[in-house]
Amino acid sequence: MKPGELDRRAKLHFARQAVLAQLTGLPSLVRAHLTSGPRTPALLTDREPPDTPLSRDVLELAASSYPEPLLGHCLRTWLWGDLLGARDGVVPDGELLYISALMHDLALTDRFRPDESVGCFAVHGSEVARTTLTSLGAGPSYADAVATAIALHMDIRPSGGPEARLLQAGAHLDVAGTRAADIPRDVIRSTVARYPRNGFPACFATAMRREAAERPNSRAALLWRLGMRLPMNHNPLDRNGS
Repeated sequence: MKPGELDRRAKLHFARQAVLAQLTGLPSLVRAHLTSGPRTPALLTDREPPDTPLSRDVLELAASSYPEPLLGHCLRTWLWGDLLGARDGVVPDGELLYISALMHDLALTDRFRPDESVGCFAVHGSEVARTTLTSLGAGPSYADAVATAIALHMDIRPSGGPEARLLQAGAHLDVAGTRAADIPRDVIRSTVARYPRNGFPACFATAMRREAAERPNSRAALLWRLGMRLPMNHNPLDRNGS
């Protein structure tokens, strides 16, 4: 099997998890469309990304690699993950979460996209991140932690540390609106104003359609076939007035 591919048993397990997550998340999705979200003072503070030599180097790499819609997605993913961590009482390594978010979709770009010998873009992207961070001077354990978070971000229930869980939560919120009801509407509005979603849904749909065609045994392909387009097309983040 190719790196990152799912066998039949793993597909069935993953599909069950995905369908269950969609069903259990429906009430929250409806609530996000109909309400202004929770009144959570801890989520109303401004957040600035870490400003370190490594984070600046990675931001420069991301800005030169992603099309604008995907770069915005990565920045929103970081902020959503950080906000959900504050809400849930999960304390990540702030720089590690930020860098993981900036690098998590590098394998969807023309610069780092794998050929068809690779079975999963997220697994390939994790190796790109590991190699890149090592070349930028990050230690092996740090590079491994980022790589693990990226490899797991397409999972339904990631088993890694706080950065992996928050990266997954932030990415799934931005793509499909998962847990949008846990973020106050005014925070959503300010986040989307700061990092606009212009062109993102169409850009990401194109990328997932391509992944499904080129890597049919991947998590991305299975999610696409299970109807990822529906929550993408009805993401409360794109609600008028967001």
